[in-house]
Amino acid sequence: MPAAFENNTLSTTTILVVEDERTSRHAMAHLLRLNGYSTATTASGEEALRTLHRGPFPAFALVDLDLPGMNGLDLIGRLHAMNKDIYSILITAADEARVRAALQGRQVVYLQKPVDFDHLLSLLAAHSQRIA
Repeated sequence: MPAAFENNTLSTTTILVVEDERTSRHAMAHLLRLNGYSTATTASGEEALRTLHRGPFPAFALVDLDLPGMNGLDLIGRLHAMNKDIYSILITAADEARVRAALQGRQVVYLQKPVDFDHLLSLLAAHSQRIA
């Protein structure tokens, strides 16, 4: 991976959705677009990193914990290394004990699946106000 990306300026209305389940990925992206966000969707961490080379760097990332290849926490770490201002939210169907063990004290916001979409929108809106 290159040390710096050509385009790492934040797009405050763009959300990267990284979810390996196709239906969930498309449904989440659709709901986000209905609420005024632009979306980029990928099915893996590796695909997400490749996608970032082509477009604006998103202000937000919704990342599934259990992805093929690179797991969601590793991807979040890579995203933050590229741009420390990205607001990442881990989404998972794993039980809370497993999630807490995986986080190992890291400060990562996570939401259980099925995602409470109103709660997600409130998190995004609150963070948008901080970066505006």
